[in-house]
Formats: sequence, C-alpha cells, structure tokens
Amino acid sequence: MQFKKFLGFYLRMLILFIVIIELIVKNLSYQNKIIFISFTFLAAALDIWNYSPWLKKHSVQIIECSTYLIFIILGFINLMNPKTITIMYFYFMIVETAESTIRHTPRPKHIIIIQFIIYFAFVVLPTVTQLNFSTWVGYFELILSPFTIQFWSTYLISYLYLNLVEKNRAIDNLNKELMTKVDQLQDYSAKIKELTLIEERQRISQNLHDMLGHSLIGLRLHLDALNQFIDTDPQKSHQILDKSKSIIDHSLIELRESVNELNESKELADLKTALEELQSSISVTGKVKVDLKMYFDVNKLDISIKDLIYKTAQEFITNSLKHGHSSLIIIKLRLNDNQLIFNLSNNGLNATDITASNGINGIKDRVKKLQGTVEFTDNYPVGFKTDITLPIGVTNND
Repeated sequence: MQFKKFLGFYLRMLILFIVIIELIVKNLSYQNKIIFISFTFLAAALDIWNYSPWLKKHSVQIIECSTYLIFIILGFINLMNPKTITIMYFYFMIVETAESTIRHTPRPKHIIIIQFIIYFAFVVLPTVTQLNFSTWVGYFELILSPFTIQFWSTYLISYLYLNLVEKNRAIDNLNKELMTKVDQLQDYSAKIKELTLIEERQRISQNLHDMLGHSLIGLRLHLDALNQFIDTDPQKSHQILDKSKSIIDHSLIELRESVNELNESKELADLKTALEELQSSISVTGKVKVDLKMYFDVNKLDISIKDLIYKTAQEFITNSLKHGHSSLIIIKLRLNDNQLIFNLSNNGLNATDITASNGINGIKDRVKKLQGTVEFTDNYPVGFKTDITLPIGVTNND
C-alpha cells in the first residue's frame, strides 16, 4: 500500500536516473556532462526533499516553489539536450500536481498555470521557431502544438480521474461514518426501549391506581349504604346492589383495557356522558353529592385533554371520599380566552400538608405534558381544591 501511494515518486526517480545515464553516454564535453548531471541531481534532491516517503512533509508554499525550480532546471536540461527523457518527468510531475490540487481546499489552480508557463518557455517554444506568426495560423499551430496538447491532456485526464477517486473515497468514508451512526442509533434505540418500558410500567401503575382506587371507594360507599337499608328498604337495597354490580363490571372492563392497551390512553369519545356516569356512581346513595357543571361542549376538546379531565376528576373524587371525608364535591369546566379552567373542590378536611402520592403526581405529570398549570390549596372555609389551567385552541363557550 505504501509503494502504491508513492508510485509516482519512484517513477520520477527512475526517469531522472535514466536521464543521468543518457547524459553520461551522450557525446558531450566533460564540463557539460558535469553541469547537466549536477543539475539533474539537484532536481532529484528537491523531489526527494518534497515528496520522499522517508522525510517529513513541508509546507505547501515550499513544495510549490521547489516544483517551479525543478521545472526550470529540467527545462534547461531539455532545452540544451532535447533528445533526453526529461519530457516524461514533466508529465509525471503534472499528475502529482493534479493530485495535490484535489487534496487541498481551496484548490490551488495557479500552480499548474505557472508550471505550464515554464514548460511552454523551455519545451514548446523551441519547437515552433519555424512557424509563421504573421498570420493567425501560426498562433493557432502554436496553441495546438503536440507538446501543449500532451501537457493539458495529461493534466485534465489525471485531474478528472483523481477527482473521481477522491469522491469515491469520500463516499466510502461517509458510508463508514453512516454505519457508525447506525450502530449508535441502535444502541440509543435499545436504551430508549428500556426507558420506555420503565415509563410504561409507571403509566400502568398510575392507571390502575386511578381506576381501581375510585371504583373501590365507590363500592365501599354502596356497601355502607346497603348495610343501612337492607332491613328497612328492600327496594332501595336492590337498587344499591345493582349499582354495585355495575361498578364491578365497569372496573373489570377498565382493568382489561389497562392491560391490553399499553401504548395508548383511554379514548373518551363522549366525555360528558363519562363524567355524568362518574357523578351518578357516587351520588346514588344520597350521602355524597357531586355537583358537576360544564359550561361548554366538552366533547369538542382534544382527546389528550379529555383523558386528563376524566382521570383528574376520578382521582379527586376518590381522594375527597377516602382522605377528606367530604359530603359535597364540586367540579367546574369553563373556557376563558383560549384557556380551559378546570376547578375541583370539596367540603372535607383541609389539606394542611399535601403528600405527593401517585394520584397527585399523576395529575402533575398529565398537566405538565399539556403545558398547563395546577395548584393544590385549601378551600376556605373548609375543604380542599385543585385548580388547573390548560391552553387550548377554542375561543368561545358553546
């Protein structure tokens, strides 16, 4: 791989070695041989200094100037000895220049132009001295001279080929980088999946807490009422038993939904009916009254807001009966300037020290996800209240 990378350098050294052999065997004076061979060694030394795989690389400016000097030296040798193989060195150096141009950004196009000027002065001009420049034909023949065509053909072919190789190399690097990113994304996906499982367990726990807690409290109230009426009012007792059975059946359905539908919230198409059923399941005994007031069509709300309203009302009623011992629960839903105002209050015990239970944390999380605000405060003179404000796109009450 190292040899292939520096193949151009080795070929240039081989050409200069052949030039030295040619100069030795040529019929030249001893003095001229010494001069030309010395210049050739100087060109070889500059090439080794700039492009050798064994020496440290120099700055672009130093390499550029050294290349011009090599062109001048070998151009002079070619001018004085036109039948040497030095012309081949120029073409291999042109390939090196094309490769260097592609490697640098911005690409230094001036280098090949200066090299061509030197090449033109020492190689092209001496071959066209017999042209007639009195007409445009002479200039045309000068431009299309074989050496000019060879120079630019070598550069353009090398440039296009090496540019294609460089683009393919860049594509390969991008593919490798892409594969690395894909591996990272797979790792992230596995971590996200693990976090999602944890979040899903918490969601299921929250749903079970909200649903079963409310149902059990309601069932307890009905059983207490049944104990009062079972001997004195059989008709009322049957009514309470039927309602208790309905609560149990409804709880089983919700439990089944919580298990089967892990990745979506319960869709409440008819929130108004759902809240009224929630109200009637508590108010049937007459011991606790749920005052439900809806000042607009709640069924037009987004499903995520419906889910929050239903679960929050369910949790609030459960806590009002279980912890606050309330006899009156008031739930209000109204709109005000693109905001949903959701007020829940009771006449039970004051909440002097609120403990962040699963239910309260669930309410906070749901409100936060919808970019709303929630406050838990005392309901003066007695009781506890929860005030929720949510941004929505509805501007008027129905």
